[in-house]
Amino acid sequence: YMKKLHMQERAIEEVKLALKPFYQKREITKEEYKEILGKAVQKVCHSKSGEINPVKVANLVKAYVDKYKHARKHKKEETGDDSQTSGQPNN
Repeated sequence: YMKKLHMQERAIEEVKLALKPFYQKREITKEEYKEILGKAVQKVCHSKSGEINPVKVANLVKAYVDKYKHARKHKKEETGDDSQTSGQPNN
């Protein structure tokens, strides 16, 4: 049990370390930071290898950040498009 807890603590530290630059540059919000932290830690802890590779963790975090940024961009576009087209007739 202690070994599992220790591994989880290390995973949390690695993920936080990888996430920090993105958060400081305001590329992700506080909510996104929390979500990515939770998902990435869970993924690292449940990996088959049982080891925490900082390079792999950094890549995983970067992929999550890109995914969230992409999703946020598309949400903005959808809401923006709806307000523009509502006043125009459809031809």
